[in-house]
Amino acid sequence: MSVFSFSDPGYRGSAKSSVFKVGVAVSGGADSMALCLLLNEWLKAQDGELIAVTVDHSLRPESGLEAKWVHTRLASEGIEHHILNWQKEPEARGSTQVQARNGRYRLMSKWCKENAISSLALAHHHDDQIETFLMRVLRNSGPDGLAGMSLQRLEGGLSFIRPLLSITKDRLLLTLRDRGWGWIEEPSNHQGTYLRNRLRQSMPDLERKGLKRGVLSRINHSLGRIRRSLQDKTDNFINQRIVVHPAGYAEIDFSESALINPEILSRALERTLLTIGGGNYSPRSVKTDRLIRELLSRETVKATLAGCQIFLDHDKVMIARENRKLSTVVLSSGAQFLWDNRFFIHIHETLEDEGLLLKSLGERGWQQLCQVYPQIKDVPIPNLARYSLPTIFLGDKIITVPHLEYLEAAWMEKLRIKMRFEPKNMLIQHPFTVA
Repeated sequence: MSVFSFSDPGYRGSAKSSVFKVGVAVSGGADSMALCLLLNEWLKAQDGELIAVTVDHSLRPESGLEAKWVHTRLASEGIEHHILNWQKEPEARGSTQVQARNGRYRLMSKWCKENAISSLALAHHHDDQIETFLMRVLRNSGPDGLAGMSLQRLEGGLSFIRPLLSITKDRLLLTLRDRGWGWIEEPSNHQGTYLRNRLRQSMPDLERKGLKRGVLSRINHSLGRIRRSLQDKTDNFINQRIVVHPAGYAEIDFSESALINPEILSRALERTLLTIGGGNYSPRSVKTDRLIRELLSRETVKATLAGCQIFLDHDKVMIARENRKLSTVVLSSGAQFLWDNRFFIHIHETLEDEGLLLKSLGERGWQQLCQVYPQIKDVPIPNLARYSLPTIFLGDKIITVPHLEYLEAAWMEKLRIKMRFEPKNMLIQHPFTVA
């Protein structure tokens, strides 16, 4: 076993890219310190720039001192380093570990955006991938979950890269010792409280019993290739048969449905439901499978799933957002936000009037519009999609529904707004990349 470098002839990973301003998440542990060292060496040779970031979760008394140690150590190497502070939200759901992880990614994503960084490197390595595979086996994950982590994923315009997924932990430790770099031992990594730690501690025993890392790695790698193949086929199906409209609804061409592969349809349908419904998680597979059986066996179907209405009429499936659980937002000058995980809203800085609200049009709002502006019925947006359209109200009065091309006359000079369908969950996803 030898020390590792991104310039090794046999290395194939996501460090080699055309992006030369790269962020790196550094906790101070061996994995992230090795990644920081290696990326710094590689980027220097490419005239690139590395900027490191540490999130102090304040979950242990010594975390602040550890973050400062990382700062001092990286500064001695000429590496720019920033410390971000996370605080637990009293009313947040989930375990502290889950909250800390989600909070860490939110903070780092925001930091990258503010610093014009489009790629953030994470220190997951080969051993982590094996542990993730075993964890998902125990949790009865499907084939996509068993494919493990992708070398690269895109979220909110930020590319998360994992250049070390094919490199073992032992090789990273050897590299650190060879360069004379120290690291911090995280006490929680040795506690049996967490499943990942228990699996890590049991690996030597599993190997003695014949469950070799190499075998697990090959299975995981094969599942990764299968996932990518199915992803490509799903992309082709979407490009050929699905249209997403600017008003936030989708239509699926269901002609010759007998020729549609149910597995590809299931994947395309799950993606469409996430895009149109704005949810954070795919619906349970048993519910998706039930819906697909109905779609493939009937000429008409009306159903709801994952915050969406689904309507099949012979050769066309229409999917629109349900008009429920849609937030109401008080608008302010210069506000920019993503409403319902679907529509990007930008209010111009010159807005003076207070009390404007953004919410869904609703059935009553639609009836109000039809009374004051009967021609609105001719706008080519189906009934299924109208009630959930983003609408600006002043009290009970509708000021504008941009997607219905309606703006109250008195506001034509006063209200300047950008509103476009820009969903958090894109229909065409970033390719799954196998290490």
